[in-house]
Amino acid sequence: MKKNYTFKAYMCLIFIVSLFLKSHAQSPGDIAFIAFNADGDDDFAIVALTELAANSTIYITDNESDGAGGFTSGEGTLTWFTGTTSIKAGTVVVFTDVNNGTNPNFGVSIGELDDNGTAFGIPASNKDGILAFVGTDDSSPTSFIAAIQIGNDPSNLGPFDGDEITLTNTGLVIGTSIIVVDSSASPDGAIYNASRASQTSYNEYYTLLVDDDSNWTNVVNGDGETLLPFSSEAFTIHTTIWTGTTSNVWGISGNWSNGIPTSSSLATVPNVTTSPIINSGTEAVVGNITIDTEENLTINSDNSMSVSGLLTINGSLEMNSGSSLLVLGTSTGNITYNRTLGTTNWYLVSSPVSGQGIVDFYTNESPALGNGVGDAQNIGIAPYDNSQALVTDRWNYYTEGQVDGEGGDDTTDTFISGTGYAVQLQAPGNISFTGTIPNDHITSVLSIGSGDAFNLIGNPYPSFIPANDLADGLDNNDDLLSVNTAYLSEETIWFWDQSANAGAGGYQEMNQASSGRYIAPGQGFFVSANTTATFTINENMQSHQSDLFQRNTTSTVPSIHLIMTNGTATRDADIFYIDETTTGWDNGYDSSIFGGITNEFAIYTHAVADGNGRNLGIQSLPDNNYENMIIPVGVNAVSGTTITIDAATNNFPEAINIYLEDKLDNSFTLLDADANFSTVLENNLSGIGRFYLHTTSESLSSAALGIDSNISIYKSSSDNIRIVGVQNGTANVQMYNMLGKEVLKTSFEGNGVNDIKLINIPTGVYILKIALENGTINKKIIIQ
Repeated sequence: MKKNYTFKAYMCLIFIVSLFLKSHAQSPGDIAFIAFNADGDDDFAIVALTELAANSTIYITDNESDGAGGFTSGEGTLTWFTGTTSIKAGTVVVFTDVNNGTNPNFGVSIGELDDNGTAFGIPASNKDGILAFVGTDDSSPTSFIAAIQIGNDPSNLGPFDGDEITLTNTGLVIGTSIIVVDSSASPDGAIYNASRASQTSYNEYYTLLVDDDSNWTNVVNGDGETLLPFSSEAFTIHTTIWTGTTSNVWGISGNWSNGIPTSSSLATVPNVTTSPIINSGTEAVVGNITIDTEENLTINSDNSMSVSGLLTINGSLEMNSGSSLLVLGTSTGNITYNRTLGTTNWYLVSSPVSGQGIVDFYTNESPALGNGVGDAQNIGIAPYDNSQALVTDRWNYYTEGQVDGEGGDDTTDTFISGTGYAVQLQAPGNISFTGTIPNDHITSVLSIGSGDAFNLIGNPYPSFIPANDLADGLDNNDDLLSVNTAYLSEETIWFWDQSANAGAGGYQEMNQASSGRYIAPGQGFFVSANTTATFTINENMQSHQSDLFQRNTTSTVPSIHLIMTNGTATRDADIFYIDETTTGWDNGYDSSIFGGITNEFAIYTHAVADGNGRNLGIQSLPDNNYENMIIPVGVNAVSGTTITIDAATNNFPEAINIYLEDKLDNSFTLLDADANFSTVLENNLSGIGRFYLHTTSESLSSAALGIDSNISIYKSSSDNIRIVGVQNGTANVQMYNMLGKEVLKTSFEGNGVNDIKLINIPTGVYILKIALENGTINKKIIIQ
């Protein structure tokens, strides 16, 4: 995969400097350890007692201090990247299965975790401890910020004697930056169990984080796993209760008993006359919040709420289309997410909650009714089934009998988290999903069926997730395409845009060359698998963004946007010019058009060189060679159709002209604001060979180009060579091995795309010679 390395190197430098500066902002006592489990694959938890800066790196080690500002060796160190947003004071962060990097639950509840290939562990058999520090790398501390001593004598902080952690010359102090747990034994686990809402400042919580049986639950000579899961309830220093005295607006102080909630607040919404609404572009924040029975909280469109700790819903929480909710801890109770479908066209959707039943959805939402009669009548709810050979059979529609009980059994199916569905309504309006908030990574099984390799995925959260690298932020590869690239045939996401093609709808491809794109709550999309595997959507990918459901984005790199219309339908293809991409296939920067439909009317391009015959909806090319790249343009259309091809540009060099060459009549058409190409097709078109795109500062009026300037030769399969661009006339073909022996001789009449079958040709390197009426082309071919 090729990327814009110059730009990314610059961003990486900024990122590293940012990490260095911000990581050193942490000091002793900024975090505290509040739980550990020394059994199984080991776990622990911390609480932030001050705000941790975004993009910080904190190291956590079970190596011993050497008493001179460094470490002994032989154990392990974890690297914790805190994430692209700051972590508010009071937030609890849970680290799971940290002694086994291959465990699927290895990781951290906020940010990202790397074990650096070392064996980090919390042994229960020996007195031990954990140190947290910041530094220039994982072995060069500049400041120690916290420690927990497990089964250690707090009066002995001297040199390491083999059975206990030493904290000499670390600058850490018991009671303000060191936690001591059970100095008389070696516990298998312990968890702080005292108040998380009783102190008026965060540093005062250290008075409760002491070796006291009433404040800790210890497991000695038992199983520390019994303490799991660790509570993610936030620590708070402020309490406020909703009164609704002034209005229904969340962000008015007079509506609360003790001021508007902050990230440090324990908030309660009791059953009062006026229910709160989060609106007016508000991002509400809270530590822990409880919504009482028979009370409702509403988050309106383009508003959001972040909960650092626990969300407890005994009443109801309703979210309107485009709103966003982040719960860093855990939640109990149901939310309802409303997603607006503004037309009666098809939409690709997913459930942003767990547990929404198909029957209840059908009953409440009135999906469209389709083919069939009686019990077999299709309804407008369908997952995608790539095991079906026929394109028309791949939408597995629910039927009326399956969901309403009239003449058939009700289905017990629920919308599967992380899976997309096609939905069509009888009339425009909202669809609603009611269920619990997923609080873990969501995985979907990728498959290659007998029909195709496309899989319909969906955003499982009531918040936004990054689709590509530019949406991810500082290039830490935590976007959907980067995380799952090993299992995809190409780094491409296909969206269905119901508004495209004059309202007829169409698939739009997106990759790493596209502008930053987030997947909105309720959004479904396609990916293409290269193997049976698992597609992962990480919980820590979530963020708040503006609503992008069914919305196109614009790239800022130089580009050409090809548009073809037949008067009723419109199709398009993009060409981006990006540093360090190539004229061949660049995974993540080139994208095929969606292949799960027949594409009877389509425009696309092929790679300038060695593209293996892919029909590209997005092609990325070098940005320093405009005048030496000729792009094959493919068209699918039926005879008798009048097609018009236009080109729009974005940030494109003004001195470069764009011409469309038509090999049928040897003509060149300038594509600009005042001119386009139009013709009536005398024959069906399907593929490349007739049209080529030229970008040049010169004026083109004839075919004065070299014979091989727009003829592509490549292997389309292991036993076939495809020759594209010979529009007419006879071509004589010979192939020689490296000893000069002829192994193949044949000829063909040019028709734009011609195939040469390879029969019993051994593996090796060959020279292909094509003799045309106006010259000869030689091409090296490798048979594998």
